[in-house]
Formats: sequence, structure tokens, C-alpha cells
Amino acid sequence: MPNGLQYKQGEMEVGNMKTSLIVDDKLWQDFSIIVIKKEGIGKKNNVLVELIKEYVKENGGMQK
Repeated sequence: MPNGLQYKQGEMEVGNMKTSLIVDDKLWQDFSIIVIKKEGIGKKNNVLVELIKEYVKENGGMQK
């Protein structure tokens, strides 16, 4: 399991990885405003995780 927080979810051990991104200031500001308006304050992480999951799924990852 990679470095990160780990917890049990059913029978599967799940880990979380903290990471950093380098993003254009204007792009991040626009993204932040849209997420706050649509999802609420403090939801950027959730939105990013869902976007990453969708990208991986669409590109052949997360197969069982």
C-alpha cells in the first residue's frame, strides 16, 4: 500500500494519498468558484477525486 492514511472499508484496505498540483492561478480560481457555487464550500477535494476516478475509468483503469 502506498504512503498515506489507511482504513478498512469492508474487506478491502483503502489508502489515501496526499498530493500537490501545479495549476494556473486563473484556472484554479475559476474551478474554485464553480465548485463553491455548484457543490458548496470545502468540496474541491471531492470533485477532484471524482474527476480522477472518471478519467481512470474512461481510460481502462479500475477494472476488477
